[in-house]
Amino acid sequence: MNSIKLIKSLIGQVATASRPLTSPEVQLLRRNYSAAAYTTRYADYDHIQVTAPHDHVLHVELNRPEKRNALNRDMFREIHACFQEIANDKQCRAVVISGSGSMFSAGIDYTDMMEMMTSVVSSDQPQRDDIAARAKFIRHMIVLLQNSFSSIAKCHKPTIAAVHSGCIGAGVDLITAADIRYASSDAYFSIREVSIGMAADLGTLQRLPKIVGNDSLVRELAFTGRDLGAKEAKEFGLISGVFGSSENTIEGAIDLARSIASRSPVAVQGTKVSLNYSRDHSEKDGLEFMQIWNMCMLQSEDLIKATTSVATKQEAPEFADL
Repeated sequence: MNSIKLIKSLIGQVATASRPLTSPEVQLLRRNYSAAAYTTRYADYDHIQVTAPHDHVLHVELNRPEKRNALNRDMFREIHACFQEIANDKQCRAVVISGSGSMFSAGIDYTDMMEMMTSVVSSDQPQRDDIAARAKFIRHMIVLLQNSFSSIAKCHKPTIAAVHSGCIGAGVDLITAADIRYASSDAYFSIREVSIGMAADLGTLQRLPKIVGNDSLVRELAFTGRDLGAKEAKEFGLISGVFGSSENTIEGAIDLARSIASRSPVAVQGTKVSLNYSRDHSEKDGLEFMQIWNMCMLQSEDLIKATTSVATKQEAPEFADL
């Protein structure tokens, strides 16, 4: 149910109630109404669905179940636009991304990809006759697709991928751009691009070696396209948690997102920025980066609130949106 329909449904519940609502019922309706109203800004997507399961937490769901969440051009555009919005969303502090239907993602939509490639090779446009012009067009297309997943990695809000069943090809590209990965016990991962005569080009070959720290395994998977089961994926560090079902996986991811969202957004977002920067730079550069970052951020009220809470053993404080 999209956000607008949910708001109408909630209003209808109040209007048709046969008795006065209890206080817990009123509070639940208020929370649901607030979440529904909040996510109306994300209601214009056709192939992804965004909901707010808890305060400061967004759930982004790949929503082409009839195509096993195969990613077409529209879906890439929507993911990019969505995470650009999330990056600027002061209320959001953590994100869960999952797939609806029978699997997380079957990878790139081959029909859509063939249409794109056919338009390049057989185009009647004179400027496409030259191989250099065609190569430039293909590179531009790849850049646009790469930017879609890079928007997840660049977003300062921590993102948790909740994977069930198949995570194939571009699906692996997507989850390697996330910060944390959970999976159901039936999940499997496959760098399937080699099976269709191409090298993966949307991030897996760049990000996966830094995630698992096992160059031999990465090359085995990339050269063969074989399936990597959830148990083996956890052993090699691709995922950090395995759950019994897809529902439990999403619940676990949302619980983790709630825990992250309860922390200071100044601290959490600064931590993600620093981890990403330090991963791609020398230790010396990473330390110098943090000197500059924290010379500003340590002046935040969040530091005083958090340290006071720890020192006095009080409940976690409320932090301002960032």
